[in-house]
Amino acid sequence: MANKVKKLSFPDWLLNTDYSLALNEEGVTEDGAPKEAIKVSGKCIFSEKAQRIIDSEGKQITLLGKVIIKGDIAPSLKTVSDGAITINGCNYEIHAGYRPRNPDGTVHHTEFEIK
Repeated sequence: MANKVKKLSFPDWLLNTDYSLALNEEGVTEDGAPKEAIKVSGKCIFSEKAQRIIDSEGKQITLLGKVIIKGDIAPSLKTVSDGAITINGCNYEIHAGYRPRNPDGTVHHTEFEIK
């Protein structure tokens, strides 16, 4: 008898903050600007949390919060770690992006650390 893998449910009732997101793909345009790949908007979970970290080049970065969006918002992109997001009228830069997976391999949510 095969074991059925239960898909984790997402807490939709926590999606209470409007967002507008622009993700960039790898590479730059002829002008040296980032290549915008996707624009989406909707509801997210937004948690403000200030944290200082040191990046790989030794620069100090202040992370301002975390954003969680249901599902895989950009399945066509290999990485989701470059772009900008607007929340509550404030613009933030994406520092890191994650796509945690369900046991069956599907993406549960997309998560961003913002600065």
